[in-house]
Amino acid sequence: LRISALIPTYNRREHTCRAIDSVLAQTLSVDEIIVVDDGSTDGTADEVCSRYGSRVAVIRQENAGVSAARNCAIRAARGEWLAFLDSDDVWLPEKLALQFDAIAKLGSSEFGACFTDCAFCGNESMRLSAFAAAGLESPLMFGALDDPAKYVLARQPVMFVQNLVVRRSLIEELGGFDEAMVVSEDTDLLFRLTLKTKICFVAETLVRIDRTPSREVGLCELYSSDEERVYEALERMYGKWLTLPSNLTGSHRPAIRQMLLSTCYDHAIAKAYRFRLVAAFRKLHDAKAIEKSYGAVIHALLSRGVRKLRRVAGGALA
Repeated sequence: LRISALIPTYNRREHTCRAIDSVLAQTLSVDEIIVVDDGSTDGTADEVCSRYGSRVAVIRQENAGVSAARNCAIRAARGEWLAFLDSDDVWLPEKLALQFDAIAKLGSSEFGACFTDCAFCGNESMRLSAFAAAGLESPLMFGALDDPAKYVLARQPVMFVQNLVVRRSLIEELGGFDEAMVVSEDTDLLFRLTLKTKICFVAETLVRIDRTPSREVGLCELYSSDEERVYEALERMYGKWLTLPSNLTGSHRPAIRQMLLSTCYDHAIAKAYRFRLVAAFRKLHDAKAIEKSYGAVIHALLSRGVRKLRRVAGGALA
């Protein structure tokens, strides 16, 4: 059993050290810790090298985003298992030990990934754990998901890269994270992963994820500030999912199709607000290719407009 802990970072010197400390405090030791500094300007890489020496491998690269940083770490990793941790989050000491207990007890040959419950810190509106918010209840400490894809598509997710351990061979087979996406690159990889392997969980809160609204700019925020690129990334993701093999169940395909359609509408409306009318019409044409008729597209747009007006009116009267 060889485990690689992978930490991408950008301008989070102290946070990164806190994340590394949580890895070093694991009751099940990792074989290597790899930090990829994605073009930090605050001395993050130098601080990590100075504080940890040979215990942590540091790779520096030009700023290219979180997907590129994670993929860089994956290429450098030598472990059979990968465990991802964002630089502003921490693991509790038993995380890895309990995850590998779960995999061993449920069947190491069948389960290629395991995740845990996690808590969200720094945001008073997120008091529930991930499992509680998603309604994932288990009377047992360890369990298996019957339909993992359903939990990725749900409004309240339970799987994050920070609470996951996964076989490196599976990530390599999937081609790693999609570097063309500026948002939801983790959701994209997790969804594709659900179609490749059985996934189990540990029903205990073992990861703390920072959701402080005012936290420093991170790799995701750097690349998601352009609204146009956000819509393009989501359309790319849903379109990609719809081309996946037949093991994508029939019940999920309509849901993904609707997500793609909704994103096309939102994208078209955003373009129209900016008076980019030709581009907006082209996006509606994309929606028509999904809906199969302009009548359905117009009806959907009118319905969305009415709902928005009601929300605005409701807010004005409140």
